[in-house]
Formats: sequence, C-alpha cells, structure tokens
Amino acid sequence: MTRAFLPVVALVLGACAGTQPQKPATTVIEMPLAQPTAEHKRLLERVGTWEGTLTSFMPGAPPQAVAAREVVEPIGPFWTQVRFTCDFMGTPYLGMGVTGYDPEKKKYISTWTDSMSSYFAFMEGELDASGKRMVTHYDAPDMTGTIQPHRIETVFGDDTYSSTFYMGEGDGTKVMVIEMERTGGAPGVR
Repeated sequence: MTRAFLPVVALVLGACAGTQPQKPATTVIEMPLAQPTAEHKRLLERVGTWEGTLTSFMPGAPPQAVAAREVVEPIGPFWTQVRFTCDFMGTPYLGMGVTGYDPEKKKYISTWTDSMSSYFAFMEGELDASGKRMVTHYDAPDMTGTIQPHRIETVFGDDTYSSTFYMGEGDGTKVMVIEMERTGGAPGVR
C-alpha cells in the first residue's frame, strides 16, 4: 500500500468503528388467515361421543354385531379427529382418523389408520345438497391383501348416523354397517 492510501483506510475504519450496526430491513407480508367455510362448520357438528354397533358381513357366516364407541374432537375450526374402538372378530380394534374439507377439490378429505392393518387410507367424500348423505371413496386392501376400491355411504341424523361400507367395483359388496348415536360431548370440549 502506498503511504497516501493508509490515511484513507484509517479514516474509513475509524468511522465504521464508531457507528452502531444497522438492523437489516425486514419486509412484513401480511397474509389473511383462512376462514372456515360452511362445510368446515358442518364437519364440526359431528363433535361428540358416540355409541352404537358395528355389524360385519362375511361370506358364508351370519352377520355379527359388536358394541362400538367413537370420540370425535375438533382440531381448531377446520379439522376433526376420531378415535373408534370395538372388539372386532374377537380382537380389540382401534381406528383413528382426521377429517377436513378441501375447498379447492370441493370434497371432504379423511385419513384412516387402525390396529388391524399397516395400510394408510386416504379418502375423499361428497355431501349431497341436503347435508344428510355423504358418499366417500378410497382404496384399501381386502382380506387377501389385494387393493380394492371401497365406498362408504353415510346418512346423518341430528344425533345419529349410519354408515354402510362396500368393497369392490361397481355397486360392490356390503361388508359392514356402523350405526351410532351421540351420547355426549367430546371430552374437554365446551
């Protein structure tokens, strides 16, 4: 460095040393919060404790009915989570799911996992104009492990519902009916 340059460097370094560090400018982007739709509000009408029966239909065997219990709780204003229990074919059964509404697809969407399968089901359903009948479609394994189309037709009352499950192409084969009645509010929900 030349001698003429050193005083300039000293002057710049001295000026910088005496200043406070500047905070970088931040940009705040305000995004509107999503608002629940009428479909989300309708979904929350299912919150509560439900009791009833699960009746299974197996080829060559009489229908078998067992007591069932379900607890539906809200996850904020957009989702519900369900915990369904019974003794299915002599074995304790636990099924859990999450349900919401996708405004872009205009369909109810659900997930399902349970204690009798390693399969993770993703479901899509549509509610009719009356708001009393929903048809839900998904793929899941049959008793042999082969992936099959499934359909659930649910009819809702004020404090009741009945879901009929079908498996297979077209009309399918009826494999199960769940009939439930609300017996109370969901635990911890006011």
